[in-house]
Amino acid sequence: MDNDLLKKYGVSQDFVDYMEPNKRTERMVDLVNNDYIKGIKIAYLPLLAGIGACMVEIHPEAGHNFFYVVDAIHNCYKKNPQGGYDKGYADGLYALISVSSAKVGSLEQLLRILFYQLDKEKDGTAAFKIDIDDMIAKINALICENREVYRKDYAMFDSWLERYKKIAKEEYGLELG
Repeated sequence: MDNDLLKKYGVSQDFVDYMEPNKRTERMVDLVNNDYIKGIKIAYLPLLAGIGACMVEIHPEAGHNFFYVVDAIHNCYKKNPQGGYDKGYADGLYALISVSSAKVGSLEQLLRILFYQLDKEKDGTAAFKIDIDDMIAKINALICENREVYRKDYAMFDSWLERYKKIAKEEYGLELG
C-alpha cells in the first residue's frame, strides 16, 4: 500500500495505521482488553479463537492468524505492563481450554497458540510468561475426559495426539495427553 498516495488523496493517518495488520490487531487487542478490564473474563476467547469480528486475517480467505494476535498481546503488554493484557490472555487461554472438548480442531488451535507462546518465551521475545504447567495439566484432563469424543470427531486422533505429544516433549519438555 502506498501511504504517500493515500495521504495525497486525503486518507487520514489513523486509517492508514489501521490498515497495517500489526496495528489493526493491536487495536483489536486493546478493545478486547477494555472489555476484560470491565469484568468480562472470557473477553479474549473470541480473539484467540478467531470468532466473528475478532478474526484476524492478513489476506482474504487466509483464516485466523493467531501469531499476529499473540504478538499483538505481547506488544500491548510492553507498552502498558499494568494493563492486564497478560491476565486477560491467560484467562482467554483457560476459556479456550474449557470450550475445546468436542472438536480436535479447537484442541489443535489451542496447542498451536501455547507452543507459539512457548517459542516466544524460549527465544526471549515474550513480554511475559504463562503458567504452562497449570495449563498443560488442564489440557491433559481435557484430553482424558474427552478422548472418545475426539476419536469420533477425527478417526486419526490417536496418531494426531502422538505427534503433538512428541512435539511437546522434544521441544518444550512437557508431558501431553
